Amino acid sequence: MAKVADFYSINEAQKPADKRVYHNNDACPPGRDIPAHERRAGTNGYRLCEDCARR
Repeated sequence: MAKVADFYSINEAQKPADKRVYHNNDACPPGRDIPAHERRAGTNGYRLCEDCARR
């Protein structure tokens, strides 16, 4: 498990604002489930995923 460059899913925009997250850990299960073609670099102003924060 290692830190990676911040990324988020293009599908986050469909969630309520308080549920939108970004990821920065390659061991995060929800982050790993995001297909490469749906990932965007950065945080987009979202909060850090709780799974990423724990790792």
